[in-house]
Amino acid sequence: MQQGSRAPEIDSGTGKADLDVRARDEKVEVRLAVACDPSTPPEILEAMAADSSRTVRRALAALSDAPVGLLRALAGDSDLKTRQILVENPACPPDVLVALVEDPHWSVRWSLPDHPAADAEVHRAICRSADEDLRRLLAERRGLDEETNAVLAGDRSPSVRASLAAHTDDPDILRHLMTDADPKVRVGTTQNPLTTIDRHRLLANDKSAAVRAAAVQSGRLPHDELQRLAHDRSVNVRWWLATWPTTPEAVLRVLAEDPHPDVETQARARLRKNA
Repeated sequence: MQQGSRAPEIDSGTGKADLDVRARDEKVEVRLAVACDPSTPPEILEAMAADSSRTVRRALAALSDAPVGLLRALAGDSDLKTRQILVENPACPPDVLVALVEDPHWSVRWSLPDHPAADAEVHRAICRSADEDLRRLLAERRGLDEETNAVLAGDRSPSVRASLAAHTDDPDILRHLMTDADPKVRVGTTQNPLTTIDRHRLLANDKSAAVRAAAVQSGRLPHDELQRLAHDRSVNVRWWLATWPTTPEAVLRVLAEDPHPDVETQARARLRKNA
């Protein structure tokens, strides 16, 4: 029997009174059969949320047709595996997902951004979470609504804003993040496929060497920018230029005469490899 499905019938009668009695049977396998019986009424299933067996509660958490009251109760279950199964259940409604934003275990929280029922309210709850990694995972999702994008763009964590910069499909948010005060965020914009060539040129002239190096690694800079960066004041930028596989041979020849031995060695090695 697949997880989340309920057997078409069980061995004994299926009347409500009988199911109610067997839902409290001392044998786990009997109670499990009741949990998986499609004729079990919602009120009996909801009462079984307090079942002493983790096996039964895990089966309940996986039900694709579980009553909402049951899923709400299981959101506070003491068993981690039960909550993990719950958050993986596509039938889990948004209000239960909101409750799981504050789950004590990261594996439950981090599953939320990918849940098919995670709507704008779930996204708002994630934005309010103290879990920076959870907010970052949300920022990596495309197709976020305008308000969620705006909140994440103002997130207190540069890592969250950097993730948004690398993944957002909102051109206005991307343009805003290109001028973020933190270089880590501007580095993120070099990774976004929506960043235009003209904006890559601006990033290649950024005051931060980390941003200029990231612009090199984007592989989208025109030849004239690469020639200019071959004389960049930062050794790190020139080293990345000498290392990057798309750097033209003409630029490598300039770097092969670089005053810094690390840059020179790397450029000469690349030229030999290309010969």
